[in-house]
Amino acid sequence: MSLRSLFIPMYGQLCYNLSMKILLIIVAILIVIAGVLVIVTYPRYSREMRAAREHLQAESEILNTDKGDIEYAVKGEGTPVLMLHGAGGGYDQGLWAGKLYLGGGYKFISVSRYGYLRSSIPKDPSIKSQSALYNALLDRLNIKKVIVVGISAGGPSATQFANDYPEKTSALMLLSAVSQAGAPGDKPAFYVKIIHLIQQSDYAYWAFTKFMQPTILSLMGVLPDVYQKFTPPQKKMAQEMLDIMHPMTPRYKGTVNDGEMIQREEVSTNNLSAPTLILHAEDDALVSYHHAENAHKKIRQSRLIFLSTGGHAMLSQLDKVRQYTKEFLNNIKF
Repeated sequence: MSLRSLFIPMYGQLCYNLSMKILLIIVAILIVIAGVLVIVTYPRYSREMRAAREHLQAESEILNTDKGDIEYAVKGEGTPVLMLHGAGGGYDQGLWAGKLYLGGGYKFISVSRYGYLRSSIPKDPSIKSQSALYNALLDRLNIKKVIVVGISAGGPSATQFANDYPEKTSALMLLSAVSQAGAPGDKPAFYVKIIHLIQQSDYAYWAFTKFMQPTILSLMGVLPDVYQKFTPPQKKMAQEMLDIMHPMTPRYKGTVNDGEMIQREEVSTNNLSAPTLILHAEDDALVSYHHAENAHKKIRQSRLIFLSTGGHAMLSQLDKVRQYTKEFLNNIKF
């Protein structure tokens, strides 16, 4: 056996051992850095979460019915609007979105849908039974007719309510809304799993929103090139949208339930008669614009408006969204 044949394996093993030591050192450094960051930021996180939980408890009520418990809040004066929030939301997100997209002059009835915040999930949850729960709430509040607004994952039950209770629906608005179980261009399953993983930790979600805003927005359907063009006010609105979802863990069960319900049950539109506005950005990277096309195809009296850019939530096109919603509602007889 030559000296060379002995040296090469020894050299290879030496390089491997050295590489493993370097890797272990890097991992150890990263763990130390992560630990320091948690220690430094945790007091701030704890204060903000405590304030968020206190605010959520103080601002809403719960209606107990034979169809389940539903959390809700009523804000403002004017034409009644039933606000149905998206995934990761709650009644608080609905109130925020109502003011953002519609402005003043409305009475917002905003709910936490099945599994969000303090709303329960019944044994056999369905999109149809969820719409029946909205109806029970409106009856309790003695509200005869509403504009129904479905945002993102709130789209299916908004559409179902308009279909099941046409006499109570003066208009339907679907904003960046889901309309079917899946469509080409939806966020791939791998990224959805990452979102779900983050949602299961209040601290992880908080850290992403504070220090990695572009990353979490990208996961939520606002691509980096869209975010880069945001003005300072638009970045502020994006931060508000992220902050309104604190704490995140009480919203996780609802997010999972949304996905399960839309897989089991198709949304009905055969009895839907209300004027309908569908607004969607073509570059929405979370809920594909094909959802808007599908809703427009199924709802005969709908008007479909595509925005070339804006991402999910259409924050960079807010002026146009407000203009279109105002024009649409100005033509509705209440």
